Amino acid sequence: MIQIFKCYVYIPEINEKGATNDMFIMTELENLTNFLKYILLGIVQGLTEVLPISSSGHVAIVQSILGINTDQGILFLILINLGSLIAIVIHFHRIIFRLIKNFVLFIFKPSTRLETRADYLYCWNIVIASIPIGFSGFFLASSISSIYADNGLLVVGVGLLATATLLYIVRNSSYSNGRQEITVRDAISIGIGQMFAPIPGLSRSGITTSTGLMRKLSMETVLVFSFMLYIPVSLGSFAKYFIEWAISPSTFDIGFNVNDTWSYFYYLIATIFSFFATLFSLKYIFVWFRKGKLIYFSIYTFIIGMIALIAGVISI
Repeated sequence: MIQIFKCYVYIPEINEKGATNDMFIMTELENLTNFLKYILLGIVQGLTEVLPISSSGHVAIVQSILGINTDQGILFLILINLGSLIAIVIHFHRIIFRLIKNFVLFIFKPSTRLETRADYLYCWNIVIASIPIGFSGFFLASSISSIYADNGLLVVGVGLLATATLLYIVRNSSYSNGRQEITVRDAISIGIGQMFAPIPGLSRSGITTSTGLMRKLSMETVLVFSFMLYIPVSLGSFAKYFIEWAISPSTFDIGFNVNDTWSYFYYLIATIFSFFATLFSLKYIFVWFRKGKLIYFSIYTFIIGMIALIAGVISI
């Protein structure tokens, strides 16, 4: 395993002042290393959250290759996912506002039901598709975490290979003329696929996109629906950890040292870079998918998955 290098500059300790300077330089270099580490993880999270290549898998691989251990608690993961969530909400704010407005109008203003019915049903399909992953997240998360703790890269490798397989199956499914209306059956199918997303290496966007394309939905339709699903998934994840913290705050490890000023800075930097990296990915993902680039994502995840799988087997 390759470790990130810490540079130590030797200054002869001629006197007490020289020793102080030596310690100061080493501390500053260590802070710089940590700064770059959190920037890297923020970028990886942001880019891979949107693309169908698994953000959790890539973060785990980067941590392992560089010897980075940022999994010190839940707060870091919550914050970098929050950066992605904010970016997605901003990017799709018009669609989100329209859905919320029409959902409310359908309920409280019957005269608008003819024109708001489609968005009203769309919102319910989001709820339906979110139920399976809510179940797996609340009841199976601890089991998944336990398996991952014992076989980290092995689990990631298998998950990435599964993602590569799904993307390969739908590699030619642009379906520009596919169905544009999400049905209850579509929502159930996509939701069942999404329930496996908590497994590291399995891409949530890859699963939902592939399942939707298999259902003969248009690429545009399934991509938008996939990103709409990300919102309740993220909010549900935040709610779960908040409830766990509220029930037992003394035993819930968020991994955040409130007395360390640098920790605030590192976490903020990672969140900011996650936000901008997510915006960058969102800008191009629709273009890439419309041009039938799924095969390239499949090849990429297959290669990375094989590397992770081999590394995981060796480390056993």
